[in-house]
Amino acid sequence: MDDDYRSTFRVETDENIVLELAIWLRRASEMRRVHLKELGDPKMIQGKPPYPRIEDLSSAGMSLSFKASQLMPVEKFAGVALLAYFKLVDPTDTMGEPLSFLAGYEVKHSQFHSDRNYLGLKLRWDGVPDQNDKAVFFADAAKYGIADLTKWCDDMNRKVCGIENLPPQGLRLDRLMRELDIIRSGASAVVHSQPKS
Repeated sequence: MDDDYRSTFRVETDENIVLELAIWLRRASEMRRVHLKELGDPKMIQGKPPYPRIEDLSSAGMSLSFKASQLMPVEKFAGVALLAYFKLVDPTDTMGEPLSFLAGYEVKHSQFHSDRNYLGLKLRWDGVPDQNDKAVFFADAAKYGIADLTKWCDDMNRKVCGIENLPPQGLRLDRLMRELDIIRSGASAVVHSQPKS
């Protein structure tokens, strides 16, 4: 799939797709490593005021809305990272095992209508659990994104297009190398079986 298309393709979501959502705000300069006790309570939790909602999601960002009485301008988020924990239904998992993400976003746009504020968010950080502590390292995701999130968007796109059951595309390298060995051994046998002149 074309990378430009991947970054712009947006999956419209609702609470049947986004099972859990929690939002924190942190200084962008403090996003390298965060201990869970430093996080504190979320600013917003799905299902509770101000009723945050992921409107759509892509491999490069998301649209987040919440109830409000007026516009919250982008300038209010200068130097601020919006940290989002969200759990998504996995369209390829028949056992119903969801996928969880903890990612940091930069607020790029803000709009207000119908008593909700809509934020356009750009993906900046990918949360990676510390194996030795109750902490999370945040890797730079601005350039390469988050592999599992990109795959989720691809899988949702295939589902929307009705092609989710297609066999995987591309070459399996181990099979290819076996074929190469077969070809080479066959060619070698032909050479050795030719009569000498």
